[in-house]
Amino acid sequence: MEFDDDTQLDGLIDRLKQFIGARPENPTAHYNLGLAFVRKGQLEDAEFAFKMALELDENMVEAHINLGGLYLRQKKLDEAIAENEKALAINSHAFLAYNNIGFARLLQDNLEEAAQAFEKVIEFKPELIPARLSLARISERQGDWEAVIAHYENILDLDPGFALAHYNLAPAFLEKGDPQKASQHYDQAVALNYPVDPELGQKIQTALG
Repeated sequence: MEFDDDTQLDGLIDRLKQFIGARPENPTAHYNLGLAFVRKGQLEDAEFAFKMALELDENMVEAHINLGGLYLRQKKLDEAIAENEKALAINSHAFLAYNNIGFARLLQDNLEEAAQAFEKVIEFKPELIPARLSLARISERQGDWEAVIAHYENILDLDPGFALAHYNLAPAFLEKGDPQKASQHYDQAVALNYPVDPELGQKIQTALG
């Protein structure tokens, strides 16, 4: 749900608190209050609300995922992973849990396990471009340019006008010794109004001779 201002969000929080006062055993109300507190930026209150929801229903996958996401924002990486793993123990197809684990593993600089998590995201949600972007960036850090190219080309299969993919393919093809394709993707990024680095364009022109 979108809110025009803080007044609407504050009103929702007040209504949820009133509802919980009358029905404190309702886990969904605590969960929704947690979501509202996240939107408000009150992370400690959100954590408490998610934990209350899980005390009432330990199998609420969404509460585990959002509590894990909250820990991720706070850089509590072990806690984030553990909470999302609890979600996966309940629902092994919970792609958002894999996504959270992927980002936590990235922050731990554990590239292999991060890649495994993002691959699981794509297994269940092949159209999810952010997971493919994460895989491309992991492959770049590993110096695997063939994989970088494959990931960005997969993104372009989903969205041919995705300018960032075109732009990042330019240095990838340059590294692979194909300045012609590098130039094509660089020019496409320019045509899509992506803020390109002129130095990259000059490197491509030099490589083209």
